[in-house]
Amino acid sequence: MVGETVRPRGAAVLEPDEFTVAGSDEIAGGPDVAPVAGPRSALDEGRRRFILASVIGTALVAVPYLWILWGPWASPNPIRKTPYEDNFYSLQARAMFHGHLYLAKGAIGIEAFVHNGHQYTYFGLFPSIIRMPVLLVTSALDVRLTAPSMLLAWLLTALFTSLLLWRVRVLVRGDVVMSRAEATSSGVLMATILGGTVLIYLAATPYVFSEDLAWSVCLTVGSLFALLGVIERPSWGRVTAAGFLILCANLDRATTGYAAAAGAILLAGWFWLERGGSERRRWWFPVLLAGVIPLLVAMAVNLAKFGIPIGVPVANQVWTQINAHRRQFLAAHHNSEIGLDFVPSTAWAYLQPFGLRFTSVFPYITLPARPAAAMSGILFDRLYRTDSLPASTPLLFLLSCWGLITAFRPRPVGRLAPVRLLLLAAGAACVALLLWGYIAPRYLADFVPLLVLASAVAMVDVWRRMDGRSRPMRIGALSLITVVGLFSVAANIGTAITPNEEWSSTQVINYVRAQEALSNVTGGQIQGNVTRGTVLPPYAPADQLYVIGNCDGLYISDGENYSTVPAQQYQRSTWMAVQRGPGFEQTFDVTVNRLRTPAAVSQTLVTAGATTMLVSVVPSKSRLVRMVFSLHGPNGNMYGQAYVAPGSTHKLVVVADQAKHQAQVAMDGESYLSGVLSPGSPAVPGTERSSTGGSRPTLAVVNTTASSPPRLCQTIDHLGRSSRRT
Repeated sequence: MVGETVRPRGAAVLEPDEFTVAGSDEIAGGPDVAPVAGPRSALDEGRRRFILASVIGTALVAVPYLWILWGPWASPNPIRKTPYEDNFYSLQARAMFHGHLYLAKGAIGIEAFVHNGHQYTYFGLFPSIIRMPVLLVTSALDVRLTAPSMLLAWLLTALFTSLLLWRVRVLVRGDVVMSRAEATSSGVLMATILGGTVLIYLAATPYVFSEDLAWSVCLTVGSLFALLGVIERPSWGRVTAAGFLILCANLDRATTGYAAAAGAILLAGWFWLERGGSERRRWWFPVLLAGVIPLLVAMAVNLAKFGIPIGVPVANQVWTQINAHRRQFLAAHHNSEIGLDFVPSTAWAYLQPFGLRFTSVFPYITLPARPAAAMSGILFDRLYRTDSLPASTPLLFLLSCWGLITAFRPRPVGRLAPVRLLLLAAGAACVALLLWGYIAPRYLADFVPLLVLASAVAMVDVWRRMDGRSRPMRIGALSLITVVGLFSVAANIGTAITPNEEWSSTQVINYVRAQEALSNVTGGQIQGNVTRGTVLPPYAPADQLYVIGNCDGLYISDGENYSTVPAQQYQRSTWMAVQRGPGFEQTFDVTVNRLRTPAAVSQTLVTAGATTMLVSVVPSKSRLVRMVFSLHGPNGNMYGQAYVAPGSTHKLVVVADQAKHQAQVAMDGESYLSGVLSPGSPAVPGTERSSTGGSRPTLAVVNTTASSPPRLCQTIDHLGRSSRRT
């Protein structure tokens, strides 16, 4: 009953003058609500418990998050870069320095949109804006700011999430003292949101697509927290903060940005209708502006880029011009990527109960082995291996169902009635995702703000109902929450630490070594994944291992289907090289000094059929030595360059992979040249020599390639042969 006090087990008995009961007009939403305020010291203790639990939960999942963000299966690097699409925001920022939004032609390749003769990126301005202070003082970090930016987004997500959880609790229960069990469950919820959702999967690939979504989650959760503050107690400071965060969200990602703005507009209507009380009606216009102004700014930016206020002209993207499947996809759907006919496939992919794969091979829980399926023959733009929310994030999914029911019951508890509007707004971003003809696991991020808010409502309601229950029941509830939360974290780590197209060769080989080592401990299950042959098939399910010839190459499949991109299928992009033998890969130690003649000095590194790869030292006005890597073949010539210190020695890895039709030159672990290798003979190294004689030759090349097949490949090959004999 309203006004009754429920004393938790072990709580001190309070004298009547030591506490006050919150008025039913402010807190209570029905006769089953019993908000009670404790003495100030008890309330402070509950708050301290919550803060401590939130910090501990965040700190525990920070360990795997940082390991994954800084490079799983490789030496940790806080400013690591990926091979592709990691400089878009820096390019946008530098364009803004010059007073415009268009980029240099070809700067972002196939991702560019062409409008009025200029090329633009469809990614938002916010991540570019926050880079500007760094880019003003140095250009050395242009391609290395994505990982730090994502870490900042994750930390702010932790802050906004903890503040949102506490604010929801205040709206529902007022000043009721938080018990240790409830505080602990809040810590588990924090850990699950930060380490048991797609946020940790995004960290595995710090490039433009992941950064966009990481900030989307951060800024949308922050906007929801600020709007909850307006519900709790409107003020100019809170309305301004909400407007600022909503503006930032709209300058990052359209779907979630529009959702945050919609939340403010709906809330303005709530105030205008005096649902929050007649004395608060005056706030309707400021809250309306907090939603409308960010929308207008976002539309103005979109208009400047693409000539339309909302959306992007997909037909004008460079990729559309060169990819036949994209054009076929648009033609099949009235030149649009949005449609109701996609909903059955997207809803099943993201919401099915079985969207995970359990295997006997490490990491044991991971993404499905094959890409998501399109139902009824509907043509999609792209389909990737995708986990589902109920399977990979069961704690948040179940709590969200509970929270939505709690919020939308006829008489919601506490002050949840206006929170319904924010839940509807956050849900709008999820609906928009279901209408899109593209399925990929990273887009589960659009669900996260809704999951955070709905789960917060549920967690408060769970412990409201636990008040006065027996100690075993409360411990049982906490244990269940913890176990399901731990599974969520394990599942998402499993999806994040498996090979993807942005991995380096070091990451791939260390991953397979871990699989092989753990299989030896648990019974050698990896042997069932091994196949031998002379030609890589165009496709294989994820984690399949393939041995070419006498360990000329060992490959692992990432399970993605590239049949819609002929060039990637020709280069067998499904397969990632684990190890290559001397017929496919050569290594060299190259020492360079300043050039003493006006003509370039060159040396052949590898010849493979009609393709030749060379390294050259060419004249340079810089104090550094200019090295040029070149590929000459039937398909044309390609070049890459690097500047190094005189007298320095560097490790070159030259790939002439006939199985993947891949030619590549990497120096000190970073790729400088990558092209298509025409069919031909295995790689033959050039003759070792020192160019331009003397004690300090300009170019000294020493072949350090091992003559025998790689050991891991031999071990895996042996396991495969043993499996077939068995």
